[in-house]
Amino acid sequence: MSRDAYDEDKTTELILYIAVQTEEDPTAGATKLNKILYFSERSHLHRYGKPIVDADYQKLPQGPGLRRMLPIIDRLERAGDARLVERDYFGNTQKRLLALRDPDLSMFAAEEIASVDRIIRQFWGQTAKMTSELSHEDAGWLAVEEGQSIPLSMAFIGEPEVTEHMRMRARELANESS
Repeated sequence: MSRDAYDEDKTTELILYIAVQTEEDPTAGATKLNKILYFSERSHLHRYGKPIVDADYQKLPQGPGLRRMLPIIDRLERAGDARLVERDYFGNTQKRLLALRDPDLSMFAAEEIASVDRIIRQFWGQTAKMTSELSHEDAGWLAVEEGQSIPLSMAFIGEPEVTEHMRMRARELANESS
């Protein structure tokens, strides 16, 4: 999948949307934000044949993570649109994005927001550890090495068991999209 369709402004608004929608979920920190983004993209791609923002997700130890997450959060903070806060969550430090403005949803189709809402509901109340463990069963995450891009097209693979052939194909797709 080409990154030509990637829209960082749309991704930024999607991040703000998720921050607003998960504001009341005490388990919603940065790790979970990444999982909601990733699984929303996968789910939408699987259901509608195209991703929401076509972002680049990489394999991280805690699961898939948006490659551009830190620069986007930095830009949001500098603009005064959001703030990343750290707080204690049962003895662990939770990093949480607080939206300081409403997201602009004008660039989203209704089914895109519905896809995100489904994933938010699915993950509501699940800890970062739980969402990370779930993401470690994802075929795309399993197929690539740490730091590599996860091909969103892996959404079409139903079984989490990854063969060596699938790993090789995922690496090819990751290299093509880099």
